[in-house]
Amino acid sequence: MPQFDENGRLIIPISRRPKKKVNEKKVKYVITEAYCPNGCNIMDAKYPINGYPGLHLKFRRPGMEGEFILSSIECDFSKIVLSGNLEDGVKDELYCPHCGIMFEKLVSCNCKPDADMVIIGLSPKLDFNHAITFCNVTGCTNGTFVNSGTVLRHMRLQNGF
Repeated sequence: MPQFDENGRLIIPISRRPKKKVNEKKVKYVITEAYCPNGCNIMDAKYPINGYPGLHLKFRRPGMEGEFILSSIECDFSKIVLSGNLEDGVKDELYCPHCGIMFEKLVSCNCKPDADMVIIGLSPKLDFNHAITFCNVTGCTNGTFVNSGTVLRHMRLQNGF
């Protein structure tokens, strides 16, 4: 039952219970917007993964090309291969499925000598401070969504540069 003061203003009680701490490691982020360097939207609701639209990407390597959908959920490595064949441990160049531009590389990944962390913008105009990045080697443990500012720090600590 609402309580009012003598002037008729509503009194809202303040909870005295301690707030639960959120365990950051258990929080999963979902990407809702993703763009190629030219500003094409690569989110694809036709192929949801675990209830969310995925990121639609083209891939190419010598002798193979195709397309796949990557989960938009952080730390979820689920993929739907639309064409071609992805191979575990193999590097693929990643492209926009709409305009064909190659996704830019942010830093090298330490999983293989030629591996790269590619960057995908979260706004139509690519901003390295507002993006996600993951390795272009299928199955790489660094293939998670990481804020591009923190990936630089992570790679510096991992590689000692």
